[in-house]
Amino acid sequence: MSKILITGCSGFIGSRVAIRAKQDGYEVIASSRKSSDTLEQELGMPIIALDVLKPILQGNDSAHIDAIIHCATANDVLSRDFEAGVNLSVYGTRNILEFAVKRGVKRIIFVSTLQVYGTELIGEISEDTPVCCQSPYALNHFFGEELCRMYARTHGLDVVLLRPSNVYGIPDVSTVRRDTLVPMCFVKEAIQTGTLTLRSSGRQQRNFISTNEVANVCLHLLSDFPQGCEVVNLGSSWLSSIRDIAEITKQIYLARYGETLQVNILSDEPKEGNLFTIASRVASVRPLPDESRQTMINVITQLFDNNNFQKEMIYANN
Repeated sequence: MSKILITGCSGFIGSRVAIRAKQDGYEVIASSRKSSDTLEQELGMPIIALDVLKPILQGNDSAHIDAIIHCATANDVLSRDFEAGVNLSVYGTRNILEFAVKRGVKRIIFVSTLQVYGTELIGEISEDTPVCCQSPYALNHFFGEELCRMYARTHGLDVVLLRPSNVYGIPDVSTVRRDTLVPMCFVKEAIQTGTLTLRSSGRQQRNFISTNEVANVCLHLLSDFPQGCEVVNLGSSWLSSIRDIAEITKQIYLARYGETLQVNILSDEPKEGNLFTIASRVASVRPLPDESRQTMINVITQLFDNNNFQKEMIYANN
């Protein structure tokens, strides 16, 4: 049985990776900046308190760790605070890499983002596409990637720089606060107001990948780990516009509540959608387009189901 350390298990991706790894029989050391009984109950496993912003002590546990999946990187919300984002992405990642060197851990997955290639992607995006950071969020992850590259060269680590596209899913733990993400923000607004607002034309194209798919690829890589430092793009084979996701939300809302969801489109920009494809070393394990679209439908449906009590409360107060 392989033993893996997963950072950021109170987060959106880390929590799902920890759950899937345990389901697949891995011995999981789940960590978060703060541990709690609630988090342990929700994940179904012990949580160790691990603040990556501080040098990590080895402690008394001398058991061998086979790999680290580093999910405790700056999300788009934290990245709005430039200093906080850089601190987590640079100092936090450095502390994890130093720990790996001291403990003899040779395999690391660093969870980055496809946004290092840019915000509005066009054409084929391969692992060889030049980096073009256009936001602090992307830059933070690129800083972390560069640290991983340096440690791979200087300490002989095998590192995967995993670059997922637009991640979505059902939060596994109550510590996840990602209702600014599509489709969670759509479901939240629909439940609270009976409307859905697009501040753009909604024509922009996005590649959505579920947290479960991200976790599955992480486990796939652990079973056949690349040597050296390798970039791995992670996206589905399904491209969808933001307006398409709004339409799916509208259809599910109608089926759930028997009412038409009013969709307000506040802009005609962009006038055309950006078309792109994601080439990936793990393309052979990703779902077919119809399967990815069905996953999105299932997730939106579950998000409505998980929030039905909010709908009832809103109507009760009207």
